[in-house]
Amino acid sequence: MAEYITGADTDAYCVIDATNIETAVNQIVSEHLEDSRNSAPKVIYFDGWNCGLGASAVLRAIAEHPPPSLWEKFDKIIHIDCTRWKSRRALQRAIVDELKLTQQVAADFDRQDEEDDFSGLDQGSRAEIPDVARVIARSLAQYRCLVIFHNGSDGMVDLASCGIPPPELFSTKVFWCFSGRLSVNKEFFRDQNSSHWRFLRASDFPGKQNEILAEEAREMALYTHKLGLDVTPEMFTECFLYYLSLNSRGGGVIDYNWETHASCYWVCDGITGGGQDNQAWELALVMQQHMRLEDYSSGVVKRIGFQLDISAKHWVCITNSCFEEVPPGTTSLFFAPGTGYVSFPNERFHQADQLRVLKLCRCTFNFSSPPFHCCRNLRFLGLDSCLDEQRQLGEEETGEQAVETFQRLWVLDVCHTDWELDFPHETDEQVATDIREVHINKGRIWRTNLAWRRLPNLRKLRVAKATRYWWETDRKGQDEIMDMVKMELLDLSGNKTMQVLPSLSGAAGLKTLVLDGCVGLDHVGPQGLPPSLESFCFDAGAGGDDDKDAARISCISLAGCSRLADFRLSGSLPKLEELDLSQTAVKMLDLRKVREVARSLHRVCLVLVGCKHLRSISWPQTRMRQLRLLRIDTRSSGQEVARKPSPGDSLMVFQVTGEEEYLHAFVDVADTRFLQSLEFLWTTTPQLKMDLCLSSTSISNDDGRSCHGKMGCTNSTSTGQLLAAGLPLPYRDVCLVQTATKIDGSSSAMQFQPLDFHMEIGDGISDITNVATTQARRPISMVMNRVESLHVHDSSSITTAVPEYVLLTNLLISYVGSLNRLKWCRVERCPKLDTVFATNKDPNSFFKLKTFWAAHLLMARSIWSGSPTKRGLSVYGYGSFIKLRVIHIHSCPRLTFVLPLSSNHFLSYGLETLHIFCCGDLRQIFPVEQEFQEEIAATHETKGMLEFPKLKDLYLHELPSLQLVCEAKMYAPNLETIHLRGCWSLRRLPATDGRRRQDGRPVAVDCEKECWDELEWDGMEYGHDPSLFQPRHSKYYRKRHLRGTVLR
Repeated sequence: MAEYITGADTDAYCVIDATNIETAVNQIVSEHLEDSRNSAPKVIYFDGWNCGLGASAVLRAIAEHPPPSLWEKFDKIIHIDCTRWKSRRALQRAIVDELKLTQQVAADFDRQDEEDDFSGLDQGSRAEIPDVARVIARSLAQYRCLVIFHNGSDGMVDLASCGIPPPELFSTKVFWCFSGRLSVNKEFFRDQNSSHWRFLRASDFPGKQNEILAEEAREMALYTHKLGLDVTPEMFTECFLYYLSLNSRGGGVIDYNWETHASCYWVCDGITGGGQDNQAWELALVMQQHMRLEDYSSGVVKRIGFQLDISAKHWVCITNSCFEEVPPGTTSLFFAPGTGYVSFPNERFHQADQLRVLKLCRCTFNFSSPPFHCCRNLRFLGLDSCLDEQRQLGEEETGEQAVETFQRLWVLDVCHTDWELDFPHETDEQVATDIREVHINKGRIWRTNLAWRRLPNLRKLRVAKATRYWWETDRKGQDEIMDMVKMELLDLSGNKTMQVLPSLSGAAGLKTLVLDGCVGLDHVGPQGLPPSLESFCFDAGAGGDDDKDAARISCISLAGCSRLADFRLSGSLPKLEELDLSQTAVKMLDLRKVREVARSLHRVCLVLVGCKHLRSISWPQTRMRQLRLLRIDTRSSGQEVARKPSPGDSLMVFQVTGEEEYLHAFVDVADTRFLQSLEFLWTTTPQLKMDLCLSSTSISNDDGRSCHGKMGCTNSTSTGQLLAAGLPLPYRDVCLVQTATKIDGSSSAMQFQPLDFHMEIGDGISDITNVATTQARRPISMVMNRVESLHVHDSSSITTAVPEYVLLTNLLISYVGSLNRLKWCRVERCPKLDTVFATNKDPNSFFKLKTFWAAHLLMARSIWSGSPTKRGLSVYGYGSFIKLRVIHIHSCPRLTFVLPLSSNHFLSYGLETLHIFCCGDLRQIFPVEQEFQEEIAATHETKGMLEFPKLKDLYLHELPSLQLVCEAKMYAPNLETIHLRGCWSLRRLPATDGRRRQDGRPVAVDCEKECWDELEWDGMEYGHDPSLFQPRHSKYYRKRHLRGTVLR
């Protein structure tokens, strides 16, 4: 044992004398698991009969049939089977399922999985969830637990981080093994503390390896049965024997290419049944995936293969040239001479009538009349680096025997060999009906051309680095893969001379397309690609200093491939201009391996429209600096599979003069967490024009256009339209409607034109205040910090349009937001919204805001809230609202105030128009902080009043509780019009310039006579006298009624 893991503490290692599973179980239970001494190891690893063979079977036997004596030592036996390893998260989920805690923590798993999807974390890197770990720990803390763990990962796993009580601190014992493969990394155990753990291994017993291997196969069969697959233990045993015995004998000389061909060998040899049955191929592929053959390459595993008894098998591997003929009864033969090439005469196959699998390496024979032509049952043929004897002699033959051999095959693998089959001339006649797979690497099987559609049963076609392309002399060859309805995989890797991808239209079953190294391609799609495509891979390689090896591809469009979920793009793409994955099923787009995109003057367009499954994009390290057009739509409705913006749109694209260097982004997403994937746009892209729409459905504006309609048109309803179309006023006033319409027509600020960075929030977006993680909050804050126009509407969930964390002013926080670029904001029809802009800090914000509109906010109590003052009001920083010109608010019945003012305010400097309709609880529009009131009262220049020098129009309608426009007295020297309706509690109007009477410019006041009669005045010396105003009383009005309820 010491030599097995050198340099380790040998006291921790123990060999048990067991010849089978039963004796191993009894010895391990009695001597190790039931050992309750304080000094007994708490963690026990079992290596089986060398390299894990049989270990998993022993663990399962103990877990499923524990002896009664074991229950006397433990309260719980927890069986965790992670043979098929996915991640530590999946391990924790398996523990939860075993403990029947799923209902308690299902929401935690779903929530964290969603967060990881949007952050771009791949499945294999997902870690445990601390909250779930605490639930597991609490459920087990009071018990004596035996944990039996099948570890399918590549290394050690800390079960304590998943919630299992640490063995060194609790009454827990862990018994585990590496499962699902035959290997062990010695380095794992060298640094372990021997006082806490023990390494067990069963002693070697010659002649017992086949029996133990059968138990290992039974384990895998049981696991696949859980997945609903009908794979017998006998099938797994045969496949294990086939692989281990042949790999141990010829693995150093023969390239078996197990990863590609293992399942083919097993089917063609007859292990899994008849080859024409699709189920046989499916079962063989499942077994290959579960056996994880890539782990069986170590020298120790190969020694197991030498010890296996395969005397009853007919699998032959010959690695020397000294054999006369194929042994009778042989079903699989792999031959490679030790050195050089060997001539292969026909006589060697005279008794090979049962031969089904044949691979020849470095052999010379007559290609036209191959020596294996007599093998009538041959189903798999592999030729590696073989030469044609007849061509060397300069002779030509018809090659009918070669074609006949080809027609019997199910699988052909040709590597470094030009086996030119003389197929019949171009007709619609089928060449071969049985062949399912053709694999060609640095070779060919055609002489002049080959119509692949003449192989109607072909499932997999790999033509990598072909020595001659099949349509070089016939351009019609581009259509030779059309209508191959059974083809599932097409791999054309390494064909550098291919300029046009063959048309794949009609290939209704194609699932995988691989184009690695096809640097000569000009474009891929969108025409000619089947919607059945599930996987696409293109690796352009590292490129070079010259254009010779550089990828020429300019467009990759897989739009409409609705099943495409696996998309892999990598390498140097200096000429790529367009990538379109619209209407695909891609969930996590990973572009991190893409390098050198769009060199020089090329501009990149990325389109992802109708990708409802898309959760994240991982960008190249270069951040695609040449990206000029980005179009993303992840909404589920699918109604707006939007067009690409045309040069006539306001957000112009490439052709518009002066816009070439801008990145134009049109983004519609159904979840704010997706913004994490776009963070680089507003951190590294100074020249950005963006239209961002957050909504789960396709949003339409009032005129029927979608939210990315032409930007030259208004996307809002005017004041006049709202009044005329049904504002809940107690009466209609034609003069009022006409006046409001006139104002809308003359004020460009009220048109709500989306600006260069426009953001729209609509229905289906969850409340952004509930975004919990810093990682998800940061991009929201960054967006808000750059947004110039904001439209929030029709959201049934949000409670604030701009949450508190957006307006943080702590410079130590990396995602500080300020809304200092916001120029107009419109918020409407959000029934749960409480505060439009929420913060508990003192923000220096809204420096550029010009227009604000709020409508139909039934629960809103405030528009702006800031840091509380002594009076409980809110204030904003120096310079805030200095450019605010228009405030329009209507149908906000619970609103109590609009904007609090303090000594460092600038609102009154620029405000021109104030519209407020139907806000029943509004008492003051502008409350004033106490210290600021005292400061205003002491001002001699304005006689103790707060000046609003640009205020011209004041519209106040159906505000029965309104007492004051501003808590401080107002002075508006340029006031022109005042419209009042239903403001029965109002007692004061703003003062104005006392010279208006002499100049003949009195302020026009349109109001009810009763309201006018109740107003209070300070006198002419303060510019606050009825003579400075010209009242006009509506002909249509009603007397004030007591406020009440319609409920009875």
